[in-house]
Amino acid sequence: MKINALKMQILMGEQNLTIKELACRSNVSRQTISCIKSGKSCSPQVACKLSKALNIKLEELLS
Repeated sequence: MKINALKMQILMGEQNLTIKELACRSNVSRQTISCIKSGKSCSPQVACKLSKALNIKLEELLS
């Protein structure tokens, strides 16, 4: 799945989250989050975990 990396970064900023903190909250590795931020896609499971950790609907996080 292709996550909107810009939207993810904005949400992280609004919630004052670092990659490390988001990784802990979502149970997704820091490396995976960094890859997503650089434009790579991820599995539906990872996308779901990130949307829950950022408190938004999955559809809002997808590009």
